[in-house]
Amino acid sequence: MSGIFGYVGVVRGCAILSGLFCIATANAEAVRFADFASTQNFNLVGDARVAGKVLRLTRALPNRSGAFWFREKLAVRSGFEATFQFQLTHQDVFFHGTDGFAFVLQNAGPAALGGVGSAGGFGVSDPTNRRHEGIPWAVAVFFDTCRNPEEKDPSANYIAFRANGKAPETRWPPARLAFTPNLSVRLKDRMVHTARVVFQPPVLSVFLDGSAAPELESVVDLSIATDRDGKAWVGFTASTGWGWQNHDILSWSLSETDVSSSMSVVSSDITFPMSSCLPDRNLCTPERAFVEQSGEGYHVILPANIEWGATISNPAGRPVSVTNAKGIVCWDLRARGSQGCGGPSGTGGPAGAGFPAEGEPAGALITRNHDGRTWFSVNGRSGAGFEGNEGFYEFDVEVR
Repeated sequence: MSGIFGYVGVVRGCAILSGLFCIATANAEAVRFADFASTQNFNLVGDARVAGKVLRLTRALPNRSGAFWFREKLAVRSGFEATFQFQLTHQDVFFHGTDGFAFVLQNAGPAALGGVGSAGGFGVSDPTNRRHEGIPWAVAVFFDTCRNPEEKDPSANYIAFRANGKAPETRWPPARLAFTPNLSVRLKDRMVHTARVVFQPPVLSVFLDGSAAPELESVVDLSIATDRDGKAWVGFTASTGWGWQNHDILSWSLSETDVSSSMSVVSSDITFPMSSCLPDRNLCTPERAFVEQSGEGYHVILPANIEWGATISNPAGRPVSVTNAKGIVCWDLRARGSQGCGGPSGTGGPAGAGFPAEGEPAGALITRNHDGRTWFSVNGRSGAGFEGNEGFYEFDVEVR
């Protein structure tokens, strides 16, 4: 039925492994808009409106921004797949259509809206104007149709993953986590296009018009855009500037999963302050290890990029008990999903030669006793490439 969305009660079947991991056994379609004839259960902000059965994020007028948000938060941090159709029309004659639209996940609220022009409706349009701080705590898949040389845009036809942190630190351009230099599909050719956005933690991928290979794929930390339960407001933003075009979304569906079936990942509350992450990393990677006394044991934050990077005193070389381990690390950024990223138990069988613990799974949280101390490491490939690992593990330790 046209204009009807489906918000389905999610029935999830999970197997608990070692008390730490939950693997999804079924997907659930949480959202489905065959079109937008019905205006129930979503918020329209700024210039956004429904035109017939079409969601029009901005009209073909200068200096506009608009946003659409599903009113209920959706569980996205543990994996999702979103599919939508879009069409960009009525371009201006000078810039030939600006500035683009974005599929956005954010934890700021269902009335959030960013700036005009190159801000895409989610970013800061003027960094000196504090009334336009952009949408904090957001991750955006930005379909950019205007090349702004001052912002080092690669073209007027590309896709980028961008992220905003807390409001006082939002800036423009926001962090560009990954981007395509150009696309084989022309976004503003006035034709209807289909995009599919897939998150298999921690890999975010975008496919266009049924392509078998992703147009863009990269490791992305969604925790910045979600609450403690892994939920976020999900929707679309768009903007115009000196140039303009209609930014239309024709349909949208989204399916949730508990955890991507391709890998075992803990989706738990992480207490590490995200402001202490190293720059230019898609997964938060602490600049150093943190070890704090906690009762009769220790609380440890272990960066993935420092081999044997955390240690505690253990003069007698006694066994240690590791509990409450959580986090995501990537030890091979060229691989996809579980081939190069995972949780504290690692993935697959023995890692083999070239790893600190050859008999343990790749990516696993590993320990060793040496010189009166117990040392901790991620089981990544040893050598110079280790420093390129991303992410961290957080866990508690007791000496038995």
